[in-house]
Amino acid sequence: MAEPYISVRGLSKDYPGGVVVHALADVSFDVLHGEVVGLVGPSGSGKTTLLNILG
Repeated sequence: MAEPYISVRGLSKDYPGGVVVHALADVSFDVLHGEVVGLVGPSGSGKTTLLNILG
């Protein structure tokens, strides 16, 4: 198997406050060079949070 271009393992993100918001929990995936990836999900599911972390 080819080496992943992007490899994410066990990524989690919480926003502390009066109530802790668990934005991402144990996210893992690989993206190989040349792959096209779509990120879909309902509002508030963590899509933008994930993209902000990835940069």
